[in-house]
Amino acid sequence: MRIPYPERISYTGALCFAMVLLVLQLAEHTQFEFAICCFAYILVTTAAFNFAGGMYRPAGSFIFFNSVLGLILALMMKAFLGEPADSNLAAPLRIIEVYLLGMVSMLIAAFIESRFRPRRGLASTIFPLVTLRGAYIGAAILGLAANFFWLSSPELAAGSIFTALHNTDALVPFAMILGVIYTVRSTNGRQSVTPMLACLFIFENLESLIYFSKQALFTPIFCWFLGAGLARYKLKPINYAVLALVGIIFMTYGIPYVAVGKARAKPLGLLPTINFVAGMLMNMDKVRAEYKLGATEQYNKVNYFNQPEGIFDRLEMISIDSLLVDNADREGYFGFEPTIEGWENNIPHMIWANKPVPYFGNPYAHRIGILADEDDTTGISFTASADAYFQGGFFGVIIVETFCFTLIFLALSFIVGDVREHPAVLVLILITGHTGPEGAIPGACILVLQTVTVIGVAFICRYLLPLIADIFQPEPLAVAPMVRLPRPAMAAD
Repeated sequence: MRIPYPERISYTGALCFAMVLLVLQLAEHTQFEFAICCFAYILVTTAAFNFAGGMYRPAGSFIFFNSVLGLILALMMKAFLGEPADSNLAAPLRIIEVYLLGMVSMLIAAFIESRFRPRRGLASTIFPLVTLRGAYIGAAILGLAANFFWLSSPELAAGSIFTALHNTDALVPFAMILGVIYTVRSTNGRQSVTPMLACLFIFENLESLIYFSKQALFTPIFCWFLGAGLARYKLKPINYAVLALVGIIFMTYGIPYVAVGKARAKPLGLLPTINFVAGMLMNMDKVRAEYKLGATEQYNKVNYFNQPEGIFDRLEMISIDSLLVDNADREGYFGFEPTIEGWENNIPHMIWANKPVPYFGNPYAHRIGILADEDDTTGISFTASADAYFQGGFFGVIIVETFCFTLIFLALSFIVGDVREHPAVLVLILITGHTGPEGAIPGACILVLQTVTVIGVAFICRYLLPLIADIFQPEPLAVAPMVRLPRPAMAAD
């Protein structure tokens, strides 16, 4: 089986899936109105995803992550558990209406973008890729250097000249994806991982141990899937075995370790943190027991499933969004200041040094009563549609959200383009994996500024990364034949 990387979703398949889910929900005593809205949501999402160009374009990836990680995966889990889909929600009918209309707004934005879509994005036009191998090795070297710099550097002020180097630590995931693509292509599909790639995967997982980051924990496997999907890699028995083993380890030990470590850890410095990590790793039975107890206590506050379901509790947004929407109906709308600051934040620091930085997850959480009064640092994530409703009701969802996403999708289309045109687009696809389900309206607006990052990555892929690769690992004279991606090809070697 080849790993799919969808450009289009079959309407027939989506219709069948939606009908099966509808029947299961009704059999499990979900309200008819809620179930019908879920049915319509899946079909509207399919159309929006297809108009946006699928996972090959950032707009399509945003819609995918927003819908799947925000709602669809949770609905599937509820159906599997036999629980009514509208249970454990503060305002079930209102939140599903908000989700449906929010996806309609994305559908309108995706349709408009598709009518004005240029033949090529700006990134690939002005900085076409010369060598995939050079970009991969150069990104790995520069990304690792930036990570070690981050470990040893003091706190950097916003706009500091060193911030650019500080931010290049994100080149490690980028290098992983390029490395998988290059390996599959250069071996004609025989391999997907090399020793160098394995070292990058291990390094990223070691970072997750030090920083107790769930994102870093799952980044290697996500990057492997993304790269293998783009290269149309055909899975082998060893791949299934490794994926199953990694999944078991992450579910059994990784998630409890990260959750407990994040709750326990305090800023200690690198060496004390390493000692703290070692102590936790040597007492994983106690860590797992503490995680189970903490999860049960926390689950009484915000939940969608009847019982804790491990990682699936983190792969849904409807429970927290429902609290936000219910609060808007009971206490009034928040106003559009978050959206305004989201757009203002696209102005670079060099032009507006003291520009406002939108940070509304904390006041939102205080409004819905899930944080202690003295907590002014914890940020809670919400989807864009729930945020739009909280700011201005259905006017915010139908008018403001549609306007925002139309501008965002058009900017992504003209500046960034298609991942098959240039691998730098992968950077934005990775970002949408987080902002899609959790970025709210300000997080979506800031994607416009992130297009500058893509231009910068395209520039260094063209000029800097191949130079670094040639210094540390010169390219051999004979290069194996490449397995091309679907047209347009992701450059030539």
